[in-house]
Parts: sequence; C-alpha cells; structure tokens
Amino acid sequence: MRDRIERAFERWGHFAYRRAGWVLTAVLGLTLALATQLPNLGFDGSTEAFFHEDDPIRVTYDGFRRQFGSDTLILIAVRPSEIFELGFLEKLRAFHEDLEAEVPMLVEVTSLVNARETRGEGDQLIVGDLMEDWPTSDADVADLERRVMANPLYRDQLVSANGALTTVLLETVVYSDTAGEFDLGGFNDAEPGDPDSGTFLTGDDTGTIVTAVYEVMERHRGPDFELYASGAPVMMADLQGEMQQDMVLFTGLALLAITVLLAAAFRRSAAVILPLVCVVASMTITMSVMTLLGIAIKPPTQILPSFLLAVGVGASVHIMAIFYQARARGEDKEHAIAHALGHSGLAVAMTSLTTAAGLLSFTAAELLPIAEFGVMAPAGVMASLLVTLAMLPAMIALYPMREERRLEGDAPKLSQRIMVATGAFATRNARAVVAAWAVLLVVALGFASQVRLSHAPFTWFPKGHPTRDAADVLNDEMNGSLFLEFLIRTDRENGIQDPELLKRLEAIQANVAEIRSADMFVGKTISVSDVVQEIHQALNENDPDYYAVPDDPRLVAQELLLFENSGSDDLEDLVDPQFSTARLTMKFPFLDAVQFGPFFELLGEEVEAQVGDRAEITTTGLGMLAGAAIGAVVKTLVRSYLIAFAIISPLLVLLIGNFRFGLAAIVPNLAPIILTVGVMGAFGLPLDAFTLMIGSIALGLAVDDTIHFMHNFRRYFSQSGDVESAVRQTLTTTGQALLLTTLVLSSGFFVYFFATLVVLHNFGLLTAMTILVALLADVLLAPALMVLLSRPQLDTATTSMETAR
Repeated sequence: MRDRIERAFERWGHFAYRRAGWVLTAVLGLTLALATQLPNLGFDGSTEAFFHEDDPIRVTYDGFRRQFGSDTLILIAVRPSEIFELGFLEKLRAFHEDLEAEVPMLVEVTSLVNARETRGEGDQLIVGDLMEDWPTSDADVADLERRVMANPLYRDQLVSANGALTTVLLETVVYSDTAGEFDLGGFNDAEPGDPDSGTFLTGDDTGTIVTAVYEVMERHRGPDFELYASGAPVMMADLQGEMQQDMVLFTGLALLAITVLLAAAFRRSAAVILPLVCVVASMTITMSVMTLLGIAIKPPTQILPSFLLAVGVGASVHIMAIFYQARARGEDKEHAIAHALGHSGLAVAMTSLTTAAGLLSFTAAELLPIAEFGVMAPAGVMASLLVTLAMLPAMIALYPMREERRLEGDAPKLSQRIMVATGAFATRNARAVVAAWAVLLVVALGFASQVRLSHAPFTWFPKGHPTRDAADVLNDEMNGSLFLEFLIRTDRENGIQDPELLKRLEAIQANVAEIRSADMFVGKTISVSDVVQEIHQALNENDPDYYAVPDDPRLVAQELLLFENSGSDDLEDLVDPQFSTARLTMKFPFLDAVQFGPFFELLGEEVEAQVGDRAEITTTGLGMLAGAAIGAVVKTLVRSYLIAFAIISPLLVLLIGNFRFGLAAIVPNLAPIILTVGVMGAFGLPLDAFTLMIGSIALGLAVDDTIHFMHNFRRYFSQSGDVESAVRQTLTTTGQALLLTTLVLSSGFFVYFFATLVVLHNFGLLTAMTILVALLADVLLAPALMVLLSRPQLDTATTSMETAR
C-alpha cells in the first residue's frame, strides 16, 4: 500500500510538471477570486465574543442587554488639582459637552454636570440636573461640594470617596443599527426587549466610539486635567487596535524570517520564491474563506496568518530538499520533482493530516475563538498541503534553473553533520539519553503542578500602557470598572414595589459591602431601592433621616409615579415597565477572573438568602462572562489535549505501520509539552486563553518531524536491520529539512517577541521553545528509544558481524 501511494505521488509530479500552465491558472484563479473578500475581514475584541451565541451564559447576557441596555460603560476618570473649583467645573462642562457632540452611538453622557439630583420643594418632587443652576461664586461651589459628598449615589460612581477624582460615564447604544437614529435625534424606535431589535454593537462600532473619545480627551488633557479612560469598551477597542497592527506586523516579520532562513539554507532563488508563493496563496485562501464564513479575528485567532505561513512552508522545505538532492545527482527537473514527491509526498501528507488532527481538537472548545481556530487552522493546513502539491511542481516546470551537479566526495553540509552526529550520540548512549530525558520530565512535572490559571485582559497590556494604567486608576480610586448584574424576577406586575423586597435589596447592598474574597470586593451597588429611598427623603423635606424605604406599598407606588412624571427616565435602567423585574448592579475591580468564581458565589449566596423566597434570581453581566471564561479555559484545555492525544496517537501508530515504534513515537511528542508547562510553572507564567493552545498546537507540529523521521527510519531499518545505520541515513537525507522546518516554525512564533500584548509575547516564546525542544526530542530521544526497542535485532546484527570477522 505504501509503495502504491508513493508511486501515485510520483505520477502526480509528472502530471503537474507537464500541465504546469493549467495547474497554475486554476490555483491562482481560485486564490485571486477568493482574495476579493479580504477587505471585509472583521475584528472583534469583546468579552462576549469569547462565547458561542447559543451558550446559556451568552444567551442570558444578550437577553439582559435587550431588556436593560448596555452594562459596558466607558469610564473616564478626571484628576484635577481641585474638583470643587469654578475653573475646573468650566473645563469639565466643556469636556462633557464635546463628548456629547462628537462621540457617536451614545445613549447618555453622565458627569457632575448633569448628574440626577432629586429634591423636594414644598409638596413638589423636583428631579433635575445637579448643576442646572450653574455655580457662580465660591459659596455656590461650597454648597455644591456639600451636596455631592452627602449623596451616596454619587460616591464611588461620579466622585471618589476622598474627593480627588471625578468621572464621566458614557453609555453606548446596544444595537449597531440604531446608531443613525441616535445621531439624528436621540430617539430609538426599536423595542429594548425585542429579540429582533437589531445586531448588537460590533467591534468596529466600539472602535469608532473609543477613537472619538480619545480624540476629545487629547484636546482637553492638561496638567490640571489628567484623563484616564477605562471600562470594557476601551479594553475591547484597544485590544482590537493592537490586533490589527500586530497581525500586519507579524505576518510581515514571519515572511521576512522565512525568506532569510530559506535563502541561508538553500542559497537558490527558487527555494525562496516558490515556497513563499505557495504559503501566501494558501494563507490568502484560508483568510478569505474565514471572511466568507463571517468569522471575525479575535484575540487568540490573530495568530492565524503568521501561523499558517510558518506551518505551510514546511511541506515545501521537505520537498525542495529532496528535489535538490536529486538534481545534485544529475536528474532533470521533471524527474527530480517527481522523485521528491515520491520520496516525501506521503510523509508531507501524513504530517499535514496529523497537524490538522491536533488542531481539530480545539473545535470542541467552550471558548468561541479557540473553537474557530480549531476550524480555520486545520482548513489552512490542508489548503497549504493541496496548494503546495499542486503549485510547487508546476512552478518548478516554469522557473528557470541552472544545471548543477554535485561531485562525488563532496562533504555533507554542516547542518547535516550536526544532525548525524547528534543521532549517533543518541544511539550509542541510548540508556543514558532516555534516563536524562526521564529526569527532566519528572522535574518538569513538579513545576507544572504550580501553573496557575489566569484571565485578566487588562494585564495583557504591558505596565505603562495607557489602557493598563487607566484600569489601575479606576480599580484603586473608584473601586473598579466591571459590573455584575443580578436580575430579580417576581413574575407578577408591580412585584418590585413590595416594600419588604425593596428593604431586602437595601440589606443586600449593605451586606455585600463587607464581603471580601482574596483581592475582590464590591465597590458600588445600584438598584431601584436607592431611587425609592432618594425619593422618600426628598418628599420629606430632604431630611436624611427619611432616606429609607416606606412601609406602605401604596406610598411606594405613588412616589415612583411622581418620579416618572417628573420627566426622568432613569427607572428604565433599573426595572422593567411592569415593575416585575429589577436589576441589582454591583461594581467591582477588574482584576484576574480566576478570583471571580469564589467571590461571585459569596455574592450569590447573599442575594439568595435575602430575596430567594420572593423572586427568581439570574446572574449575568460582563463580569459574569469574564468569570465564566476562566472555567471555559480549564475545560477547553483538558478537552483539547485529550482529543488531540486520542486522534494523533492511533493515527501515528497507523501511519508508521509498527505498533511498538508507533507507541514509542508518542513519547518525543509529549515530552516538549511537559517541559514547556514546567517552564511556565517555574517562571510563574499563567495558563490563559493564549497559552492553553500551546499544547495542542505543539503536539500537531512536533508530530510532523516525528513522522518524517520515523517514515524514513522504518524504510532504512527494514533494509539494514541496524538502528545506528538507519538513524544515520535518515538524518543524512531528512535531517537538514527537519532542522530547517523547525527553524522556520519557531521563527514564525519568535516574531511575537515584538508583540505589545504580554500574553502574545509569552505565547510566541513558549511555542517556539516547544518546537525547538521537539526537534531535540526527535534527534535524541526518538533514536535512543528505537535502539532500546530494537535491541534484539541490534544484538543479532552485532553477532553476525563478529562471526563474519
């Protein structure tokens, strides 16, 4: 069977060579046609984009947004020398008005300029802006300071507890297709609770909003007007901006690295140009199909272009290496490429299949970007295989090449000598080599047990980056910028107006302020209970002693009706129109989501204890999504590794064609992953949405070199029955290609050393290290294992030699 397949590859080489024009026209025509879709490629750095649309957590969150609007505020912290000073207040008003006028897709801008103030005048309830009567004197400013610092609704929301910082809050629209309506007049005809109201705000929309915010901030920023923008939309937009810049940069760097390595290894223009054409064409096809499928680039999937470049060139390298060896023996181009395909075509196809199989393990991931990577990366690998097998022989037919012969006795290249010497060392010291690897793996497993999980998007930015600095300011001085939402459903009209339920909401807000879990705490709570108490105080001569929930449900209903009739629509953000469902919002620091689970559990227990007997409770909000992401990381990690191992292991045994050798070949592929996880534990590098992919990616890539090694080892071992001879012949013919493909693959990941995002930097270095270690395992550990497994044959061969002497 193996011989028939190899002869089929040879026949294809002859066919593609002789029909070069037709083959190239077909492949390039398809590539160019698909490339027209690339301008439509989208980007999405949002937290909700990490979840499948039918994920229960995402479904609940989307339902919440349709009913109550967006919970992803843009928070701009303003640090003056003095907040309550006429000059600063004028600057704040100008800043506020410019944001309203110039930032698109906003529902509302809220600051001290227009903060809601509820007060009573006689028997009237007045609901207006805090600075509706603009202060004009120091006395007015002093009165303003007194009112602001006495109002619990402003504290830690619009002004810091110490009065050193104030904030401007920007609420964005929910639906992308309502942007025009807001621009025209601030009216939205879509029903908030209608599931078909429109498409949620896109990543591009968020980028447009944040860019406009930054432009306004840049004009107003000054020594006495320090500005810090934070919140989930800012993080999303800045991540997206970094993705767009980095993807172009790293694709270019990967191309440059591949060009340099190919030129240094082969020193022939064809060996540089032809593989590059193949990988660029296959990358173009893959990214175009991704666009057609409506899959946007997300933080983990931004590595796809440079990944495909590095992986795709491997097939060309192996084929070109054998092609030039045949040319050096005097064969013409047609027979040389046909021989190269017959020699390495099956191994190349096998490695593509195993790489794709390893990557397919991600399709079962709970995190959507990882699952999408598990679809598009294998598709790209197979596209690269097909394009290479089609275009490479066709381009060789048309590309002018000089005749070249290698004289008998020419010394092998340095890279060949190094690979052969390494293999010889391993076969002659098999037990010592295996023992040394065993010790390394045991030590690595010890450190691997110390690896910690992490999902902290703001820490993906380096220290000193404006996005990270702003997050720190909001966390430290405004008690956070992320929100957890509890929906309290009574399932009856006006059920939320029950005084007992409102008092229990008040008790929740007081009690959660005392809850601590690691670094987590609740920095601010908001509910309809706050509004009821605010109204009741205002209607009782603004006496603070009346900041409480009335005992009479009829009085609650009347006071809420007065509030609605005052012209304020703020209740729409807190309760549904039937007063059957209320929203309880808790603000907390945007820290590592690994801390969220235990903290949310404590908060949920408090809410359940207080209102569980009176209402149905649902937990949602962007904070809930961020917390759920860490659980999805763990499940994705375990599931993808098990699936990759379950797919690749039997496939490896089947392709090698020997059960013992196949099982032994699994060891050199697992060893690099164990060592890398050990390094992560030793240096305190976390397991996150990026680094969780290292194992399956590395397993899929490392097995490529193992297959090439074992494929040729089996051939030469069956001829000689001598392990050392088989290893020497294998590394003489294939070793240079193994080394070069490893260097190309690792360089494709080493380019992420220049990434702005810390997680991408770590991912690139760790993956590149894993690939380099995988080569060492293939030329050291694999030959040593072959010696130990083939000891009977080796002893027989040695005895025969001694007898012959």
